[in-house]
Parts: sequence; structure tokens; C-alpha cells
Amino acid sequence: MRREAGRVSATRRVFSGSHGFALASTALAWLFAAAPARAANNGAAEELFRQGQALMQAGKYEQACPKLAESQRLDPGTGTLLNLAACHEKEGKLASAWAEYNDAAALAQRDGRDDRVQYCKDHLAAIEPKLARLTINVAAGAEVPGFEVKLDDAVVGGPSLGVALPVDPGPHQISASAPGKRPWQASLTIRVGPSQEAVTIQQLADADGASEPVNAGAPPPPPRAEAGSSGSTQRVVAYGLGGLGIVAAGVGTAFGLTAISKNNESNDKGCFGNECTAPAASLRKDARSAGTISTVAFALGGVALAGGVALFLTAPSSKHDYRASARVVLGPGGGAVAIGSVW
Repeated sequence: MRREAGRVSATRRVFSGSHGFALASTALAWLFAAAPARAANNGAAEELFRQGQALMQAGKYEQACPKLAESQRLDPGTGTLLNLAACHEKEGKLASAWAEYNDAAALAQRDGRDDRVQYCKDHLAAIEPKLARLTINVAAGAEVPGFEVKLDDAVVGGPSLGVALPVDPGPHQISASAPGKRPWQASLTIRVGPSQEAVTIQQLADADGASEPVNAGAPPPPPRAEAGSSGSTQRVVAYGLGGLGIVAAGVGTAFGLTAISKNNESNDKGCFGNECTAPAASLRKDARSAGTISTVAFALGGVALAGGVALFLTAPSSKHDYRASARVVLGPGGGAVAIGSVW
């Protein structure tokens, strides 16, 4: 079966198969260790692609689509994505097909494949008038810190709330959750054909035993020590945590700058979106690794610094009879440290 060589990745033609090429690794040892797994993935993707095509030709779309989806996951290719979109269209999952044709059109535009771009546009024009849509509304005051909405297993981001989203026909579940609140859920069945459905999420009830939302991520307040008993020790620990937080922030900054530099370099070397040439793939992988380390370092540093501040302010004093408190408050605009004292 003829394979295609692409500038960024090997892609399958519409209704024909191909292997994707393996990305180069950042180290020779990693390359030798990962090569068998990549080869196995590519071989499995090719076999699944062929089986999916055969099942499509036999009209067995419910069996064909999962095989094509798994082939695309193992070895992404524009041709496989087009086959998957066509399969979902035949199966009646028009929202899935609509999303896949849009993604395939963008990839084809990038690769200069005008024939594929036109193919996608023709199918999108036929599908859009038939789409079923669902609008998820949120009542005023329901969006508390940590509020999350899901449609089936997918998180619905804030900008998508209140928007008529294309959905496949069949049963769906909408759920909402937030720290310290009782989970909310509703089920509905979308009928075949063009339709407009809407669901409104009301304010979530407090969880049992909770009178206010739990501040997720806030460290528990340390126990008060009696005056003169362990104030010095508590302050020493506070200094240590504060220093650790500063060091972690420095590490996060350094790796963050490295991630930005590597990412920019990978774009210059041949990355387009999430698909890269072999030389650029190594740089993109380094950028992602550095970004992960940066994120973890900043998170640990923030926790350590907040804990250090809390310990220092609640340490008992031998000279004054006062009580100090500190707490981390999470809100829609971010986090803050609230400090108070009573003399």
C-alpha cells in the first residue's frame, strides 16, 4: 500500500494506508529503548487502519470507527483522520465528524493539500445543517472557586458555557462539582436530526457538614503553641520553608525560560502545531519536559512559602500576648494570603 512522505509527518491518503515515522529522541539510550515500542505502535496503527477500512466498506461503521480512532491515536495522520471523520458521518455521529473534518481541513491547509481542504469543506457544508446542539447554562452565583462542568467525560471550559455546542445523538450526562459542594448531574438523550437542547446548572448545595466551600490547596492552620514553649523552633521551621519556597521559585523560573527557548527553537526547526520534523521533535520534547519541571517547582515553592508564612505568624511570642493568624484564600482572580492579629 502506497505511503506518503510529508514535510512534518507521514500521513495516509484518503482511503489508503501509511506508517507514521518515529520521532527522534533526545538521547541515544532512550532511542534504543523506545524504538521497539514505536515500531509496535506504528504496526498496530497500520493493521487497525486496514481493518477499519474493510469494515467501512462492509457498512459495519460501529465496528470500524473505534479501530480507526485507535489507529489515529497510535500514529496520527491526516488521511486516517479523514477516514475517521467519514466513518463517524456514516455512523450518524455528526458532531464528532464535524470536529474531525475541521481538524483535517486545518492540517490539509498547512500541508498545501487543496484537494483535501475542498473535500472537508464539502462535507462540513452538508453536515452543519443537520447538527444537534446543546447549551449548558450556569445560574448566577453557581460558579464558585474550583467549579467544574463536564459533558460526559470531557471538561467544558468556561468560554464554552452558554454556547450551543454540537453533540452526537444519544444519551449524555452533564455534571458539575466544586470543593465543599455536593456534585450535581443530569442526563438527557439527544435525538437524531437538527435540534436545540439546553440545561441549566443551579447553585450547588453545601456538602454534608460544610457551611462554606473548602479552600482547595490551602494548608491547614498549624496548632497554636503555648507562649514560650516552642516559638523559636516554629520560627526556625518557618524560615526553612520560606527559603525552600524561594529556591523552588528560582528553579521554576530557570526551567520556564528554558522551556520557552526550546519551544521557540523547535518552531524554527520545523514544528507546526503539535506535529514536528524529526530534528524539531527532540527540541519540542525538551521544551515540554522543562515546562513540566517549571510548573512543579512553582507549585511546590508556593505551598512551601505559604506554609512558612503561616508558621511564622502563628509562632507564640514570649514578649507579647497576641494571637496571629494567616490563611490562603482562593478566589476567581487567583490566590492571596490574608493576615490578621489580635493583641
